[in-house]
Amino acid sequence: MKCLIYFLLALTLSGCSAEWHLRKAVRKNPELLKSQTINVTDTIVLPGVALMDTVILKQVDTITLVKDRFRVKLMRSYDTLIIDGGCDSDTIIRTVRVDVPQLVVGESGFQRVQRYTFWGIVTLLLLAIAALIIRKSLP
Repeated sequence: MKCLIYFLLALTLSGCSAEWHLRKAVRKNPELLKSQTINVTDTIVLPGVALMDTVILKQVDTITLVKDRFRVKLMRSYDTLIIDGGCDSDTIIRTVRVDVPQLVVGESGFQRVQRYTFWGIVTLLLLAIAALIIRKSLP
């Protein structure tokens, strides 16, 4: 009974590592090892800016100036000059290519020793259980 407790304890304390699961996943889907490129689209929205100023003059006239996104409107109404200007809102879209590194699958020396030790203990426990069963069955 003591051997069975040691066996269950050893079985509980040593489990499959993440490396083993990763190797199993790569075996099922080899596409995981291929390098992938992801396009990331970043959008920036710049708000519009508006300015307004008033100067007092005489006569009536309106002048509108537009250059790229910037606009200025000069309105003269008798003794009042209204200057209305601003920059329209703009959207900047930038696409960046990001290379995703490959998965690295390998086993360290410690993991290899741990695996062999685990299977060695399992083998010894099975042999001990088999020896106990054989001794009890012999008269």
